Amino acid sequence: MTSYTVAVDETDADSRTVDWVDAVVRPRDRVRLLTVSELYSESVLRTEQRLQQAAARLRTRHPGLDVACSVPEGPTVERILLHAVGGDVLVLGARRAHAVLATLGGRIAERVVARTTVPVVAVPEGWRATDGPVVVGVDGATASAALAFAADTADERGRDLVLVRSWEVPLSISPFADIYLAEDRELWEQECTLELQAAARAVAARHPDLRVRAVRHHGAAADGILDAAADGASLVVTGRRHRTALGAFLAGSVGEDLVHRSSTPVCIVPQPASRTADLAAAGGTVRAD
Repeated sequence: MTSYTVAVDETDADSRTVDWVDAVVRPRDRVRLLTVSELYSESVLRTEQRLQQAAARLRTRHPGLDVACSVPEGPTVERILLHAVGGDVLVLGARRAHAVLATLGGRIAERVVARTTVPVVAVPEGWRATDGPVVVGVDGATASAALAFAADTADERGRDLVLVRSWEVPLSISPFADIYLAEDRELWEQECTLELQAAARAVAARHPDLRVRAVRHHGAAADGILDAAADGASLVVTGRRHRTALGAFLAGSVGEDLVHRSSTPVCIVPQPASRTADLAAAGGTVRAD
C-alpha cells in the first residue's frame, strides 16, 4: 500500500497531479488531496468543491480507494510539508511553461523539493501518461534511496529501468586540491562504469526479473537524465544532496534543474530521516513522551 499526499490548486500544473495519481494508484492505496488556504487565496467553499470533485473522480475510477480531502490554513510550503509527514509520496505540480508565474507564486515546488523528507513527484503542465521506462540518475552521494525507489516503482508497474551515470573531468586549481586534466578521462570513465555496475548488481539482488539498461553520459547530470528520458519515459528519479533551498542554490541542484526542464514527471528522493527529523523539517511540533 502506498499513501499519496497530493497538493492541488486551480492551475493546470496542479490538475495534472490528480491525473498522475489516477494513472498510478492501486486499489489498496490511500490518497490525501490537499489545498492550503492562505489569506488572499480563493474561497474555502470553492476549494472544497474542487477537491471533492477530484475525490469523486478517483473513487469512480477506482472503487474502494481510500480518498480524503483537507484544506488547512497557513503558509503553503509549511502546511504541505507537515501533511506529507507519515505518507509515502508527495505529489505536486511543476510550472514549466509559466516560470514567471511560478516565481510570483513563491516557487512552491522548488521550496518543497528542497525541504521534503519523503519522495516528491513534480508533475509538469501538459503531462500525458506513457508506458515508457523509469529513468534514474546514479550518483554515489545520493543514489541508494533514489535507486531503491526507482527499481521498486519500475517493478511494480512492469516498466524497464534505465540507469544513467553522468561524468565530467573536474578541473581544480588550488593549493589544497589536485589539478585534473583531459588525460584523466579514462579514470573518470572507469569510475562511471564501476558505479553503474554496482547499481545494476544492487537492483538485480532485489528485483532479479527486472529489465535494466545502463547509460553513460559525458556531461552534466541533468542533461544525461533528460536525454535518456526523451524517448517516452514514464518517470524520472533522482536523489537529493541538500536539506535547504539555499544549499541547493549555492551548490546547484540536479533535481531542481530537472523539475524546470523535464516534460516527464520527476521524483526527487531524499535520504531517509527519522520521524522527529521529518516533523522538524516540516515545521511541526515534536513531543517528547
